[in-house]
Amino acid sequence: MKNYRRLGNFIQLVDERNKGLKVKQLLGLSISKQFIPSVANIIGTDMENYKIIRKNQFACSTMQVRRDKKMPLALLREVDEAIISQAYPIFEVKDEKELLPQYLMMWFTRSEFDREACFHAVGGVRGSLEWEDFENLQLPIPHPDKQREIVKEYNVIQNRIALNKQLIQKLEETAQAIYKQWFVEFEFPDENGKPYKSSGGEMVDGELGAVPNNWKYDKIGSYVKLSQGLVVNATTNHLIKSTGIPLLRITDLINDTKEIFIDESVTKKNIAKKEDIIITRTGQVGLVFRNKEGVVYNNCFKIAPIENLVHKEYLYWFLRQLNTFNSMVELASGSSAQFDLTHTAFNTLSFIIPPIEIQNSFSRKVKPIGVHLDLVFNENKILNKLKNILLSKLATVEN
Repeated sequence: MKNYRRLGNFIQLVDERNKGLKVKQLLGLSISKQFIPSVANIIGTDMENYKIIRKNQFACSTMQVRRDKKMPLALLREVDEAIISQAYPIFEVKDEKELLPQYLMMWFTRSEFDREACFHAVGGVRGSLEWEDFENLQLPIPHPDKQREIVKEYNVIQNRIALNKQLIQKLEETAQAIYKQWFVEFEFPDENGKPYKSSGGEMVDGELGAVPNNWKYDKIGSYVKLSQGLVVNATTNHLIKSTGIPLLRITDLINDTKEIFIDESVTKKNIAKKEDIIITRTGQVGLVFRNKEGVVYNNCFKIAPIENLVHKEYLYWFLRQLNTFNSMVELASGSSAQFDLTHTAFNTLSFIIPPIEIQNSFSRKVKPIGVHLDLVFNENKILNKLKNILLSKLATVEN
């Protein structure tokens, strides 16, 4: 194809070992094509045998490509040097005047690249990719000036997404801090607008400690309604379509992907609307989401507050608390080796119930934060679509 060149002509393997233990920072490699702090147990390990990776060099895993349907591969940009397991091949671009490492990493980021790598993977069920087959993959390599132009455009989008993620974190932290002030420290505004507890507000003994007068602890099951996600199995596989309503699996909730769709004939009780609260029940138990529209999968469930008993905004931020998350994980563990937050277990979750008027005041306080969060989430959705369009165009790029 026009402009397409063999990858192996432009890269070379690097094998530099950590002799003398000069490099201390140990990194791992994730399937999301990023370097991560290593969680490997290195007690008693000969760290001199670990490989050194330097800035603008790549590390990859050629193992289990077919099984994972993705090739773990990342470009080191954040630090000048680190060490990584000797199991990972490390390679670099031979001549950066011909091929920019960042442009190459953009190519590796494409879903089409992963599909091609998976196609060439061999070795049984796990499916490994031979290095020679990796080198034989082809990609378009335009003039370096064109590469720099594409990388610059890509980085503008990526930087904006990163800034938005930082803003999302700050907004989340702000709402969490307000929740803690009101419902953990009990310093919500009293009738005079002063902090309740420190201003001498009446406290009474509760099941789990002292609480303000007219407050109580209870089991959450009396205040919410749960809806089971759609069970997708042999009898419902016919509902999976190329278009329709997005299926909200755990991976879709986390990564905001919409790759699998369900026929619009599914019952409405399985469909989550924008403001609905979704909780993951298996795998990554206890993650809480909203502003996700689609059919809830059977490893998740919807939760709705019972009107006049609990306010949705209060319920959402209660569920987002770290202590609540830890309690859900504990309830999901039970006596089984497989984590599963069943409806029965969730309904036993301890829940502090403030008067509804205080919940409403809290809602008015944090609602603007939620609106702002929604705007930033939506902007990142658009930016991610633009990024994917740019990546898809790499296949037809010309000088």
